[in-house]
Amino acid sequence: MTETVCYRHPDRPAGVRCQRCDRPICPACMNSAAVGFQCPNCFNEGVRSVPRTRTSLGGIQRAGSQQVVTYTLLALNVLVFIAVRTGSPRLLGDLVMVPVLTESEPWRLLTSAFTHVQIFHIFSNLFMLWQLGPPLEQMLGRLRFTVLYLLSALGGSVAVWFLSAPGGATLGASGAVLGLVGALLVISRARGQDITWIIMYVAVTAFLSFAIPNVSWQGHLGGFVVGAAVAWIYLQLANHHRNKQSA
Repeated sequence: MTETVCYRHPDRPAGVRCQRCDRPICPACMNSAAVGFQCPNCFNEGVRSVPRTRTSLGGIQRAGSQQVVTYTLLALNVLVFIAVRTGSPRLLGDLVMVPVLTESEPWRLLTSAFTHVQIFHIFSNLFMLWQLGPPLEQMLGRLRFTVLYLLSALGGSVAVWFLSAPGGATLGASGAVLGLVGALLVISRARGQDITWIIMYVAVTAFLSFAIPNVSWQGHLGGFVVGAAVAWIYLQLANHHRNKQSA
């Protein structure tokens, strides 16, 4: 009598047959399914065919590890901070936002948003990122949250490019963080939630931007406006998708 062997491992005896393709599989290839067991190929195909659950704002909802993008952004800021503090002065000069150099060195639009020199500066920015990042990442999903953050950072840098003195240097994640604040304001307002603390934070930030020397109100304004605009677009896309499904 011929012994049935696993179609993936010919040197191993098969215990059962796959419920989908009916091919023999060994215990190592058995994946528990709703009914019986499936081989790895069929099981993976079944997983891919299951529609992904989306958040109310259209992002892909994931179980656990919701803050992976937030933690990555925090780590990048810290790593650049360490590199700037311990590296050569030239590194800092290559990363900061200098409007007169932006056309020939466009990477400054983004690298400057990850660059800090003073401990208080990076602490204040990363504290707000740590506070606002997780809830926004959970609402938007990883991809949309990443787009929001990067576009807000670029929005702040572009505002500095056009509105600041050509030879001035600007750095910091404030524009990106203010973009998150703007996005949360728009989303919370659309959902009918209390936005008092957000308004107060924006008002205090606006006052400090003009009251304290060397604070870039241009970067704050640009990041806030872009973040709010991106959130508004996300809301419109989500509403359009819901209306399309209910039609």
